[in-house]
Amino acid sequence: MLKKIPNKNIAAIIERYQLTEEAQAILELKMSPKEAIVSLVEVKLYNDTIQFIAHALPMIDGIFWASEALALRIDEWDNPQRQTINSARQWLQQPNETHRIRANQLGDRIGLEVAPAWIAKAVYWSGTGSIVAPELPAVMPPDFLYGHAIAAAISVAAAVPAWKEGDIGYEKFYLKVIEQGLNIAQGSPLHITLLTMNEE
Repeated sequence: MLKKIPNKNIAAIIERYQLTEEAQAILELKMSPKEAIVSLVEVKLYNDTIQFIAHALPMIDGIFWASEALALRIDEWDNPQRQTINSARQWLQQPNETHRIRANQLGDRIGLEVAPAWIAKAVYWSGTGSIVAPELPAVMPPDFLYGHAIAAAISVAAAVPAWKEGDIGYEKFYLKVIEQGLNIAQGSPLHITLLTMNEE
């Protein structure tokens, strides 16, 4: 059993998001979370594996996982993108409203075409505060919306920017990230540090 995903089977987890047809053909409700992950990886349904782990891990662990995944491509992120990842990590260190709003502002500034913005959205949609302007009546995000953003952050990072010759490539990236997710699910401690900035 995975310490951070203690479900006996996957039934409750896969109700949290829309399965692809390919994943539906593989997964069975009676499977344990570990069995589901192994089954998806065996047939190289990496994106489905990411979706599953993103919606299975507790919210804090999931956002940390996404930040670790993005750190694997640190050389591709400019300073505003690194600052956005760091804003999520600062929220993980101190999950308060100031850090949550700051993450969203930085994410909006760099745009959802890049993975670091999605990790900021995961923080913003964490369910710890309203997702509309502060002068409006509070509106809380739908349950597990953060899971969609966690999965998007990793999936976008697997594709954008394009991999250069000599890089590990998207498949090895996915496998490394899935390994990270399993380690977190098994109870590895979360060591939250900030990314260094590029020297101008």
